Amino acid sequence: MSLMVCPLASGSSGNAIYIGDEKNKILIDCGLSGKKTEELLRSRGTSCSELDGIIVTHEHSDHIRGAGILARRWKIPVFTRPGTWGAGGQILDSVPSNQQKLLLSGLNFGRLEIDYFHLSHDACEPVGLLIRWGKKQIGLVTDLGESTTQLEKKIYGSDILIVEANHDPDMLATGPYPYFLKKRVKGPSGHLSNDDCGLLLSRVLNEKPVQVYLAHLSQENNDPQIARLTVENFLKSKGKGSGIEIEVASRYCASFPFKLL
Repeated sequence: MSLMVCPLASGSSGNAIYIGDEKNKILIDCGLSGKKTEELLRSRGTSCSELDGIIVTHEHSDHIRGAGILARRWKIPVFTRPGTWGAGGQILDSVPSNQQKLLLSGLNFGRLEIDYFHLSHDACEPVGLLIRWGKKQIGLVTDLGESTTQLEKKIYGSDILIVEANHDPDMLATGPYPYFLKKRVKGPSGHLSNDDCGLLLSRVLNEKPVQVYLAHLSQENNDPQIARLTVENFLKSKGKGSGIEIEVASRYCASFPFKLL
């Protein structure tokens, strides 16, 4: 049996990550239209009818846009924190009440066990996720302004890491955003820069091989090549470059999938 991990889309245009083995399949966030989500899942050999659940990390529209329609159309339960249910507006209110579930630590789907932890972001109750599959684990941290020791302890030694590398500080400073938005992005409740991503990764990598996805890149304030090079150079400067495969998660299409055995 193997486990596939595949970001289906990543960025302010919409976020969704597919994780599944032969028996159980889940979607982390559903920020695309229902039609687009169905299309991208089919491109990875599965369908919405096979999903055991949708897990929502926070209520921003690029993470919940398609959750209501998919929940209704395919009768998929949606799991998130109480604060997110309260802040999700019409989109999350449209999930049928019997499919509205609380995200709790130790949530299980077959061999998949999900734990959550709080993140620093300007949402009501945003969370990162640790997903265990047997002895393997996947750490997911996007949409956060700063890292914490607790977060780093949670995802330390993961086999797959999906980590935000939202912006290049120089591109943000000279880019088109108004001052208030620049301040939000680089603030403690905003988004991680490429440099911050490299620092976080340097603290949670151990000696084993790891697959890294750089996620939630800004279209205006970042570039995939800059993000990758910045993170790679930072890790090499810390003696952490060996055995690390880095993939930049695609904005509009499914990324290259990674399989755990």
